[in-house]
Amino acid sequence: MTPRLRHTRLSDQLTGRTVARVSDLAEGTLTLHFADGATLRIASGPSGLSATVALPPPVTAVRASRLQPTQRQLEYLLFIRKYIGRFGRSPAESDIQRHFLVAAPSVNHMIQGLERRGFITRQPGVPRSICITFDFPNPSNGTSGS
Repeated sequence: MTPRLRHTRLSDQLTGRTVARVSDLAEGTLTLHFADGATLRIASGPSGLSATVALPPPVTAVRASRLQPTQRQLEYLLFIRKYIGRFGRSPAESDIQRHFLVAAPSVNHMIQGLERRGFITRQPGVPRSICITFDFPNPSNGTSGS
């Protein structure tokens, strides 16, 4: 009965979080990194599986403002989301360049910034691998891109 209680607490801690990336630290260990900074480490040992959750520090007002995209970043995120919804895959940087009528370095700089701030993830060397990790505001706020 105790493992079930631990599982419930674990799921309560991680519900609603978006996985940003997964990494293998060592053989038998898997770490899930969430967009908000939380991590879930699952290790296989002689006594079975163990899971450890590390939650991010509390959000301060200054940090909360950094978690929100600028208006221009939001425009890019909305375009990427709409493109994925329409075509079933993420856009290439050239698609974004044509849509916003900007130079290729501008798109690359924006995409790197979105990734650095944790709004998207990409797989190195894999084209069209953009995944949005940003939770969009409610459409009732009038900021929906659909």
